[in-house]
Amino acid sequence: MILLTDANILITLHDVGGIPVLPQLGPTEILDVVFEECWNDCQPDLKATALDAGIVVVESELDWLEEAQDIAEGALSEQDAYCYIYARDAGRVLVSGDKPLRSKCKSNGVEYRGLIWVLEETFNKGLMGPEALCEWLALLNSHDRRLPKVEIARLKELFGCS
Repeated sequence: MILLTDANILITLHDVGGIPVLPQLGPTEILDVVFEECWNDCQPDLKATALDAGIVVVESELDWLEEAQDIAEGALSEQDAYCYIYARDAGRVLVSGDKPLRSKCKSNGVEYRGLIWVLEETFNKGLMGPEALCEWLALLNSHDRRLPKVEIARLKELFGCS
């Protein structure tokens, strides 16, 4: 299974120091047009951290442009459309927290995962201890990440958070 990450997952994982776990869950790629979205003043080392972790930057193809422009609508950005096209055509598992992008994948049979999956798999594979993952959940909550309360409660129980 090769993962294709979206910018929001990298940004969120950077908040908790978790970018290195993503390639440990599976070889991980990011499209160049998406990677360019990952730089900001608050996280100036995000791109270097991703590259150091082994995330591979994939060059977008010009012939994806027309289709991306055709399917980008409403909340589905052109970069999201690129991710969808590449995941679909290359057989990648898209890792995203972006609801419109995940909806597009779901309605078209493209495999996707979200942050909850990343956290659970990190725990299940023993990549981080439960204490660290409990800290991640607390940090994510303090950064106002909109995660389903039921799933967060389930993860807290799984990790043994107090």
